[in-house]
Amino acid sequence: MGNDDKQRAAATCDRCGEIGIVQIWPDGSFQPLGQSTFCDCEPSELRVIETDPDELP
Repeated sequence: MGNDDKQRAAATCDRCGEIGIVQIWPDGSFQPLGQSTFCDCEPSELRVIETDPDELP
């Protein structure tokens, strides 16, 4: 299935507090799932707050 190299996590914008879901890539970078951003901040200061427990070792 090719999904095991990526995971999802909850993230928040440290500027406005908006919360959304991000996809985390194998290199540690991440981006909002299904959109380019989930808030109107320029630039967004996203911080991962929770990873998907089903994908933890």
